[in-house]
Amino acid sequence: MADRIVARAAALLLTTAITTLLAQPAMAQDGAAQDGAPTVLQTITLNAEGDTRRGDQLFPEAATTGTKTATPVAEVPQAISVVPRAQFEAQSADLVTEALRYAPGILSESNGYDIRYDWYWVRGQAASGMWQDGLQLPSDPSSYANPAIDPYTLERVELIKGPASVLYGQTVPGGLVNLVSKRPEWQASRSVNVKTSSYGGLQTGIDLTGPVAGRSDLAYRLTGLYHNMGSQVDQERSRHLTFAPSLTWTPDDRTTITAYAHYRRDRDDFSPRFYPAHGTLLPNPAGDIPRDLFLGDPAATDFNRDFAAVGYELEHRLDTVWTLRQNLRYARSAQDMFLVLVNPAFAWPGDFPGTPGAEMNRVTAASDDELRNLAVDSQAEARFSTGAAEHTLLIGVDYNWSRFSGKFGNSAPGVVPGLDFTDPQYGLDGVVPPAYTTSVLQTRKQLGLYAQDQIRAGAWITTLGLRYDRSEIDTINRLAGDQLTQTDDNALTGRIGVAYQFQNGVMPYAAYSTSFNPTLGTNAAGDPFEARSARQFELGVKYQQPETENLFTATLFTSTEDNVLTPDPDPANARFSVQDGEQRARGLELEAKFALTPQINVIAAYAYTDSEVLSSNDSRVVGQDMLRLPRHQGGLWVQYNDAFTPGLSLSAGLRGTSSYQSAPTYLPELEIPGRGLVDLGIRYDLAESPWRVEGAVLQLNAANVFDKRFVAQCLNLTGGSCNYGEGRSIEASFGYTW
Repeated sequence: MADRIVARAAALLLTTAITTLLAQPAMAQDGAAQDGAPTVLQTITLNAEGDTRRGDQLFPEAATTGTKTATPVAEVPQAISVVPRAQFEAQSADLVTEALRYAPGILSESNGYDIRYDWYWVRGQAASGMWQDGLQLPSDPSSYANPAIDPYTLERVELIKGPASVLYGQTVPGGLVNLVSKRPEWQASRSVNVKTSSYGGLQTGIDLTGPVAGRSDLAYRLTGLYHNMGSQVDQERSRHLTFAPSLTWTPDDRTTITAYAHYRRDRDDFSPRFYPAHGTLLPNPAGDIPRDLFLGDPAATDFNRDFAAVGYELEHRLDTVWTLRQNLRYARSAQDMFLVLVNPAFAWPGDFPGTPGAEMNRVTAASDDELRNLAVDSQAEARFSTGAAEHTLLIGVDYNWSRFSGKFGNSAPGVVPGLDFTDPQYGLDGVVPPAYTTSVLQTRKQLGLYAQDQIRAGAWITTLGLRYDRSEIDTINRLAGDQLTQTDDNALTGRIGVAYQFQNGVMPYAAYSTSFNPTLGTNAAGDPFEARSARQFELGVKYQQPETENLFTATLFTSTEDNVLTPDPDPANARFSVQDGEQRARGLELEAKFALTPQINVIAAYAYTDSEVLSSNDSRVVGQDMLRLPRHQGGLWVQYNDAFTPGLSLSAGLRGTSSYQSAPTYLPELEIPGRGLVDLGIRYDLAESPWRVEGAVLQLNAANVFDKRFVAQCLNLTGGSCNYGEGRSIEASFGYTW
């Protein structure tokens, strides 16, 4: 029933948008009515007069994630990174993790090159979920059905560093990523984009927006993308179709309602990323395993996923003080796969642990997962004064319901033949999916009540927040005879931030915040785990250069997390965990986005993090750095707009990390070496060319220009648990806007 509602709502929005497009006359934009010439969308090119604003989209002033209000980034007492559409388009990002490559404090693409998901760790914490437009997307750390959102459908990506539970409930203490979707605009614009890459294939996109013909109270947006591209792995194919319509209605000057839908269909030919350590990170007598080696078999390459969502955003201004809002979304994501892969536990033939060589053991794997999610956030915002203090008070209640159904099975070794990476042979006959060995049904409910007050008194800005959450998790092991595990957690979280804003744009601040994150599973006695909790102290300074969008941020932080799972010390309970672990991260993060000259834009980021596992039952772990948290990480991206060749823009970037560990056993030989990668880009606006083609743009980007071979993760010595990072990738695109 719910699926039919999703489909009908999407069809209704599509019909409205197409009807609008066909009926709508061409409209002048931005002063084009004066001379009848079409107007090109804003670019990120500086003009000759030295206009330092030159791109509201390249250096955005506001981000809603940090406060759920329209607060300038420079006034939020917390480290926030914003990646606008102009930036990830200029860098040709095809995944959200690629868009975050130049943000400090985040290890994007943490699991290596993968066409299916966005993998990232924030300040040493695995991001177990992702938010879109302030609401959590359906997700589960053990599910293959987690959806992916294409950056083509987004206006910007907002990354808040540190605890965010006071506004969002259950989150990891490292931070939260919120995706901000494209929405209808009242100024008409239409654009198409075509892209190809050195891997082969084609991607086409269309983005249409503007007022509905003959209506001053309706605006629409229709964004669609078809992606059919190769990858750095032979025989692998990434195929997905995305469709995201939305419609805004303003029945009066106080009310705005936006209804939207989002649909994505994935039909990939997929090669599982299960390379063994010997031959990738470590030497192998038979040589290095090629990055482009197809590890599966054409008989079993299926990775299918369907994600659909419908929702609305409602805002009504009661008077000059109070504004009411409600955001609601229902979403479903279903996935099934059938693959042949290198054995994740025992990659090599012979007695344990096997002998590395040319031939790798393989098994089959299959899954059938489904995620459903209903999220609703209701808010009341009041803007008023008490004496000399100006208040922005936010009171809210949010509710999140989700259900995860997961089935997974691996075959025993020997069911399918091994693969010789020096002479791979494909074409299996009679291979069938394995029986499911796990079958879980899990339901989660979370209800949160929160209040926040942003108080400005002269140059002082104080942010106070408090939240109470109740979380319930019910888990049924369907193969064990409906064995039920119930987890109930109640938590009170909060934050306080104090800042002083000087007239020259400098704002030092101090902040304290807490978070909680429910933990799945039980100990050996069958008792459910308590929620993990964390606390953070933060000192920082932000500088917003007057009359510009140039922003500089420096942050010092220390964060401690309790109730971390560690191995049970009783040998009889080796497969269980206890909850007495503690870990700490502290560091410095620097970020700058500014115009160095009227022709040169700079984005710079650096993070130094000193982390430590303070307590664990595993003596090998105590005193070690947290997993996937390099001590040094950063990037520098420079864009030069050639004053002598109008329309020509050149860019270059350098990004890298120091070494880090991804293996839970902390084996020294599995430490991931540091790396530095170079990206280049060139863009030419044909409106400035001798041909004067208004709205046409050509672009060429190259990532990892020098084709550095590196491993992004490696979990063990015995199985296929490592994955390469992306090698050199070249993409060419053509865009046209009218």
